[in-house]
Amino acid sequence: MRRWMSLAVLSAGLLSACALRPYYRQVLPPDVSVLKPAQARGHEDVTLRMVEPGTNRPLVGAKVYLGTSRGRFATTSDAQGLVKLPVTAELLTENPLVEVIPPSDAKGYAFEVVKQD
Repeated sequence: MRRWMSLAVLSAGLLSACALRPYYRQVLPPDVSVLKPAQARGHEDVTLRMVEPGTNRPLVGAKVYLGTSRGRFATTSDAQGLVKLPVTAELLTENPLVEVIPPSDAKGYAFEVVKQD
């Protein structure tokens, strides 16, 4: 019985960690998130600003990972908290979880869409 309880607690912890991460399409601008995979060809990267909720402080050095069946994409936010995410048919099809490792002093993170000029 104790072993089953330990397994249940471990499973709940792992599942809750997934629930806290957004999916790829959830962080994209609305006009990009509705694209069909075939429409991604030649689409420019999406620029997002990573900020700390409540303070809107740019998160510098936050790591962002996207994993698909074919590979992994990684980027780090710059001095303004900006990251560029690719828009590809593979990412739109698989819609992976977005893994974020914010700076240790951050109390969370949020993505803001940056309008392209």
